[in-house]
Amino acid sequence: MLSGCSAFDAHSFDRSAGWRAAEVVSVGRAGDLAATADRDCGSDGGAAAPYAVVRYRNGGVHSRSVGTGRWPADARLKVGDAVEVNVLDCAAPLALPGQSGSNSGTPSR
Repeated sequence: MLSGCSAFDAHSFDRSAGWRAAEVVSVGRAGDLAATADRDCGSDGGAAAPYAVVRYRNGGVHSRSVGTGRWPADARLKVGDAVEVNVLDCAAPLALPGQSGSNSGTPSR
């Protein structure tokens, strides 16, 4: 069980800058999903905007979730997709694995 926790974060790009490996747990509209996340990082288009909730481990056995409408414009996120989330910078869009930090702070929409 403990090896699973460490494997979940094994591909994080830059932990010191706040990036964590995460998994998409839901995709829908901001108005429907924002309240389901531990931390709502908003969206750029109101309640009807596309929105994803991702779950990450920050250490230990517990996980946290972040909800955001910011991700790379060319990404078509679906439940189960691996992404990177910046837990220190709520304005940073989600990144595809291996791309974190390349567009930090730039909203995708």
